[in-house]
Amino acid sequence: MNIVSRPWGHYKVLKQTPTRVIKILHVYPGRGMSVQYHKYRDEHWKIQSGEATALIDDHWWTFLPGHRVYIPRNTLHCLRASNGHVRVFEIWEGEKLDENDITRISHDYSGEWGL
Repeated sequence: MNIVSRPWGHYKVLKQTPTRVIKILHVYPGRGMSVQYHKYRDEHWKIQSGEATALIDDHWWTFLPGHRVYIPRNTLHCLRASNGHVRVFEIWEGEKLDENDITRISHDYSGEWGL
């Protein structure tokens, strides 16, 4: 499968079924994803390398390699590389598994990549 570039880094889909998508995310140092939520999917993250800072609902957390995070649907969240490059294993589970199930609340990339 192809590598998909984003302003915050890039990802690659490793496997996709009707109810699950498995990805590897690479977040560049000092970059982060938009503050967002999803209506139709839950997400599971496992930090593979680096130090990540994540917003989950209204609290910021720091995650190190080995940490696992569960993000239920309709939960406000974002992930940032707080100290160097971050690699995250991500699993989506739900009934609608596509990139269009993103409601962005805010992001740092106005005009970049059509966001």
